[in-house]
Amino acid sequence: MKKQLLILILALFSTGIYAQQDEIYTQFYSNALVLNPAYAGSREAISVLALYRNQWVGFDGAPKALSFSVHSPIFRSPSGIGFTVLNDKIGIFQNLYLSASYAYRVEFPFGKVSLGLNGRIRRIQTDWYDTNPLDPNDAGIPYTDNNQFIPNFGTGAYFYNDFMYAGFSVPHLIESKLTTMGGDDSKQLRQYIAMVGGVYTLTDDLKLRPGLIMKYVKNSPFQMDMSMGVIFFDMFMAGVSVRSKDSFSGILQAYLNNKISIGYAHDFSYTKLASHHKGTHEIFISYDIPFGKFGVDNPRFF
Repeated sequence: MKKQLLILILALFSTGIYAQQDEIYTQFYSNALVLNPAYAGSREAISVLALYRNQWVGFDGAPKALSFSVHSPIFRSPSGIGFTVLNDKIGIFQNLYLSASYAYRVEFPFGKVSLGLNGRIRRIQTDWYDTNPLDPNDAGIPYTDNNQFIPNFGTGAYFYNDFMYAGFSVPHLIESKLTTMGGDDSKQLRQYIAMVGGVYTLTDDLKLRPGLIMKYVKNSPFQMDMSMGVIFFDMFMAGVSVRSKDSFSGILQAYLNNKISIGYAHDFSYTKLASHHKGTHEIFISYDIPFGKFGVDNPRFF
């Protein structure tokens, strides 16, 4: 356990996770509200999504994340709202995020531009008992002081039309202080995210779905995910993705009844950590609920 915990700590500073970066998602285009508040309402329906990511399977203390989001346009208004619950755990640290988003959309002949803002609160819980200390009564281990509540807010912009999207966001603008075990303070550094992608028709039965997301955090390596998928008969997608200095992935998605989408991705790491785990699983399911004058006439691919 102690050896694996040490490897995990070292991995946080040397692989695609990075200690100062937020969660990563292989199917980021399907979970965009977590990354950009301006995405709220863009699917023109009440959209509900749940995603689970189990990273580095077989490795004790490896990251696990579960997110749930719901968002919708506001009837007879150019606005959209959204809510997100995200719970992630890595080692002895567990983070719970509660977030509310608002977006205002302006329609142009070539598409819609959305500006968004969110407010969120983050609870950090530290389970020091999971460290399995040699002396459980060690006064230096702060068993009773293991929770922090940190408010924050973020902003973003998002452009989309029937065949492409592009967005830029800063999920948390305030560089909040985080109290460490020794009482010293560190910061949750500001993260910048840009994404672009779309769906392009090749034939009546085939579409191409490229996607790109880029992330930057001060003092951390620049991170980029590139994905490419082929959609068959508007019902299935098979694709691949590459994450810089970290992994490559296989992706499968299905679109059912023009409302239900499910997806699975498996990440294969190519870092030195790869020999210590069995890859990463990521799965989601989403459901679009038409209401009022809004409808879902065709599958929504982003």
